[in-house]
Amino acid sequence: MRARLYRSTPLSLFALTALASGMSLANTPEAKPLLEITISASPLGRTADELVQPIAVLSGEDLASKKRASIGETLANEPGISTGDFGAGASRPVIRGQSGPRVDLLANGISAMDVSALSPDHAVTINPLIARQIEIIKGPASLLYGSSASGGVVNVTDSRLATEVTEGFSGSLEASQGSNARNALGAADINYGQGNHQWHIDGTRSRSENYAIPGNAAVDGSSPSQGRLANSANDLDNGALGYSYISDAGNAFGFSASQYDQRYGLPVEDEAFIVMRQRRYDAQALLRDPISALESLRFKISDSRYGHTEFEDAATAGTRFTNNETQARIEAVHQPIAGFRGVVGVQLGQREFAAIGDEAYVPATKSQQAGLFVLEERRFGRNKIELGARVESVRMDPEGAVARDFTPVSASLGNLYDISENSHLRITLTHAERAPAIEELYAQGPHAATGTFEVGGAQLRLEQSQDLEIGFDHHQGRFGFEASVFHKQARNYIYASEVDDGLGNPTRVEDDGTVNAAGEFLLINYRQNRARFSGYELAANYALLNETDGPVQLSIRGFTDAVRGTIETSTGDAPAPRLTPARYGLSLHGHFKATSANISYVQAMDQDRPGRLDTQTAGYGLLNADVSVVLHRHGSSEASVFVQGTNLLDDDIRRATSFIKDAVPAPGRGGVVGLRYKF
Repeated sequence: MRARLYRSTPLSLFALTALASGMSLANTPEAKPLLEITISASPLGRTADELVQPIAVLSGEDLASKKRASIGETLANEPGISTGDFGAGASRPVIRGQSGPRVDLLANGISAMDVSALSPDHAVTINPLIARQIEIIKGPASLLYGSSASGGVVNVTDSRLATEVTEGFSGSLEASQGSNARNALGAADINYGQGNHQWHIDGTRSRSENYAIPGNAAVDGSSPSQGRLANSANDLDNGALGYSYISDAGNAFGFSASQYDQRYGLPVEDEAFIVMRQRRYDAQALLRDPISALESLRFKISDSRYGHTEFEDAATAGTRFTNNETQARIEAVHQPIAGFRGVVGVQLGQREFAAIGDEAYVPATKSQQAGLFVLEERRFGRNKIELGARVESVRMDPEGAVARDFTPVSASLGNLYDISENSHLRITLTHAERAPAIEELYAQGPHAATGTFEVGGAQLRLEQSQDLEIGFDHHQGRFGFEASVFHKQARNYIYASEVDDGLGNPTRVEDDGTVNAAGEFLLINYRQNRARFSGYELAANYALLNETDGPVQLSIRGFTDAVRGTIETSTGDAPAPRLTPARYGLSLHGHFKATSANISYVQAMDQDRPGRLDTQTAGYGLLNADVSVVLHRHGSSEASVFVQGTNLLDDDIRRATSFIKDAVPAPGRGGVVGLRYKF
């Protein structure tokens, strides 16, 4: 892998490529309050304050200060969320201890349609740098989005498919230069509306070299990487074109085409790297009041052609992965019936996955999925009841193995009780079922990224869980408070288990599966047992100074979260692997005239309860800060300069959720300076 892939100044990148981020510069006190933001992942068009299910939202200034090159890094410090990072190139969110095939990642309500859930070294093909809003549904979302959302959903929305016309030009431009990996970024999000027509174009280009680390890459100091992580460079190019027609009655018809290209090193190997490309096409139709019984009817369809090659070195192409997939959704929001307002929907999906090469440990598989769901809500005085159900059919047909059919059924019941105008109590009970993923059923071979030889369980059954969550929030005046506790009781929970060699040690094998105590790979089988997960999230904020106190606004926010998981095995209870340790965070946010600033500190405790495939993980302290100054403002246009500092304490950060934490730390101290223009 190239140690130095690209170099450019932010100003030249800004001028020459005319690219960049959809980062909205809502860096004024007039930024929209979170509780007033409509959640697009909810077909009923509710705000966060009106939803029964727990949801977190990043938008405006908050999103602008937290955006990173990957969706996992962007969300890594949100309450209840971490990331299973794999160097700079691949990073996938972990929600309340659930990850991989249990967390669905969506772009404008449709799956990413990549292979990032298959392995932690596979990148997500969703670009957070052009996001207008990121929504995180914590806990089971299988009711609306199917088996792959049994642990939660992350929905990234952008302006590629419009449902309203914004007259004239609008959008944003950004260019930045970073110190840690000598990274250069340019991005643009440009929209033009006239009459009934809305056009869109966006592009992102990012180049970063090997990133700096505080010391030795390995926990035991044995790595040749000292001060800078070898083979951690990352290149990204992403762009899209979109067009939407919006009628005078508000009906919308839109289409977009996008391409996502990425090349990134695999730092657990000397020269290996991945070259990825996805071409994606999205279309939607939104009809308002199509018939007297319906408020709206929305149809979405997306098609993806994805492929990546894992190179052993610059001259040797290794395993090739392809994933051709089509998904479609229909959502019909009906008028109130006996006081119940709700949505009835259908979700369809077809997938052709293949892997060719020495590490093709999962066979080529064709999959079909069809789901029918209903979600209803009704208010009874201070109570708002929400109930729903989903049934789906999932079929997986692999080459050289027996096809499997599953019929997951999910249901939920929730209540939102208005204690007062400013205080709410939420209780949600969910039964969620998940069909096994392809790799859990059919894996058979070495997986170099995780150092394992994986053996699937062809007879795995539906994974089932019962989830209970109780939440409380209060927002009044200067003060806001949110708290939730949750418990998951799972049956047939699917997990990777080591194989005992008969002497109490895990079995190791060669790449052909031959048992060898000194073998390169750890032998694991996918198994099922009962499991339980419990945890909490708590956050509070207080406006020390607000608009009535003078020109300076200053607020403070704190949070803490924790999750504990246990798998009930035949030999006794065992800790669930790769769980986020308890964390505590504190941040300050301030405004003064054209200047806004943030400083945040997160303390992660030791993870001294590792799973059987894990090692203990030391805690860390993460200090970040950023400052933004508006240089020029005219009407709705703003030009600003910003400075960001990350890991300012230069701590050795190793996340317990990462497969490669003992060999690959997160980046050390770094700074970014850049320009943004919003219009």
